Amino acid sequence: MSPYLIPFSALNKQVSGSFPLILLQTEVTSRMTTSAKSMRYTLSALIFLGSVGLLAGCSVLKPGSSSDPTADQFLTTALPDTFSSVTVSEAESDSVETIFLPRDEVAAALPTGPDGYAALADLEELAGTALTLAGEGQYDQAEDHLFVLRDQVALPLPASADSTYIFHRGSLERRMVLLSGILAEQHAFGQEPGAADSLLAAGYARLQASGFPDSLVPATGANLSTITADLMKIDNKAVRRWEDYFTGRGRRSFQTWLDRKVVAEPVITTILAREGLPPELVYLSMIESGFSSRAVSSASAVGPWQFMSGTAKDYKLRRNWWVDERRDMEMSTEAAAQYIGDLYRQFGDWALVLAAYNTGGGRIARKIREHGHNNFWDLRLPTQTTAHIPKFIAAARIGEDPTRYGFVVNDLPPLAYDTLLVTDATDLALIARCAGVDVAAVKQLNPALLRGASPPNMKNYPVRVPSGTGVKAKRALARVPADKRLTWRRHKVKRGDTLGGIARSYGTSVGDIARLNKLKDVHTIRPGDQLLIPMPAELASKAQKRASEKGHYVPPNGYSRVSYKVKSGDTLGGVANKLGVSLTHLRKVNNIHKSSLIKPGQRLYAYRPGE
Repeated sequence: MSPYLIPFSALNKQVSGSFPLILLQTEVTSRMTTSAKSMRYTLSALIFLGSVGLLAGCSVLKPGSSSDPTADQFLTTALPDTFSSVTVSEAESDSVETIFLPRDEVAAALPTGPDGYAALADLEELAGTALTLAGEGQYDQAEDHLFVLRDQVALPLPASADSTYIFHRGSLERRMVLLSGILAEQHAFGQEPGAADSLLAAGYARLQASGFPDSLVPATGANLSTITADLMKIDNKAVRRWEDYFTGRGRRSFQTWLDRKVVAEPVITTILAREGLPPELVYLSMIESGFSSRAVSSASAVGPWQFMSGTAKDYKLRRNWWVDERRDMEMSTEAAAQYIGDLYRQFGDWALVLAAYNTGGGRIARKIREHGHNNFWDLRLPTQTTAHIPKFIAAARIGEDPTRYGFVVNDLPPLAYDTLLVTDATDLALIARCAGVDVAAVKQLNPALLRGASPPNMKNYPVRVPSGTGVKAKRALARVPADKRLTWRRHKVKRGDTLGGIARSYGTSVGDIARLNKLKDVHTIRPGDQLLIPMPAELASKAQKRASEKGHYVPPNGYSRVSYKVKSGDTLGGVANKLGVSLTHLRKVNNIHKSSLIKPGQRLYAYRPGE
């Protein structure tokens, strides 16, 4: 419906006081065709008519046709000078330009058929009215019209709909969405500038609740993260494919990831915030490993953040026979945050940062030089890397609003623990007893400890215990003598070794070694294999007693075995000197008591501190 064009055809000069009587006449316009109206509506939306000058002179009514208000359909209204748009001189002239007056409220009425559907022509008229109202600045009424239109567009397609109908209704839906955004912008920036950001955010939040596309929502917020501006507004086929996968065939796995996210998120986001990084990076760990400490890739990347051994070393994650700190949630997150921060300082763009995390910063830098630009979406990269960023965006989009995608947010306890600083090798079972908890709970909190014990020769190594048990565990452990905490040996299998021979040399049993090293077949040890010959305190005492009864030598805690291959001319005393041990020690270890006879090629063993 068009704005009313009101000509001033005459002024009543017989006025009382200072208030002229302004005579207004409403121009009656002929009915326009739907296409003509659409053109007018489009022009209205594009140029947002709000100025009298745009239509100045479009309709002039010559005075004097009649002085009868009834005959000329005149409206007589007394207005004070401050509200009049014409001066006295204009009132005395022969003609007056048409001006706009505010229209009366236009009801958003829409005729529908028995089936509840409105005709396309009526929908077009309703959409055009909404455009015109928006152009006049009557945003509330425009929203009322869109509300009615939205209800119609949300209806299922009628059974009789053909391709033309479907295409036309799709066009109406797109125009409705775009005008909704325009109204949100107008509402926000038509107010106080300081309130624009919060009003804009609130307006688009309402639109999103009714299905407004995320990709059209502007980034708002005083502390807006750059990752949102760089990535979270991207919406392309690759992102949608990952969304379809996570909500389809990959739904079960994604639900598992969401459950793990609830547990791990407090630890991860705390570290990210400390490093000045956006919290959305929690989803990088999600797509890298599903927050699993046991995750190992085909390229041997390990842990929640999938560190390769070289990068782990660069960021001070220890990795040896005893520990692999890539598996520890806290330690690996701290290293990942430092690594990501370095990549962002290098590339300054989050798409490039995540690509570099996946394939290496050197490769990304080289590709940028080769292509002559740094637009990730136009770089030729490995398929895995090209898919990595859309996968991240889709995971983050779903993860930020999982219920919208049909996922369940389970109420799980977050990862929480106390840290116990332990010196030298200490069995986790002993620590669990000191804390008064099950050993499985302590092992679950310490996935980096590969041998079920804290590493030897490391002062103040952090061991996690369930939250609230740290003080108790510390006090109880302090009362346990160091030599009772763990008796352990590390043995490297040599050619000719058998498990039975190794067990005899350490004063233990084949079953003990097989169980502690999780050997399924005791006959499959190979040269170079590393065997743990530990014994937690009670097992060690049993082994020592058993060895003593059989006359076997049991080395002191911390001693390592050395060997020597007898050559022609060697004597037992000479070999003892070469190995740096006493003759008595050499005899006892090798069970040589009644003779000093040794043969070339024979291998003799001894134990020395260290190694």
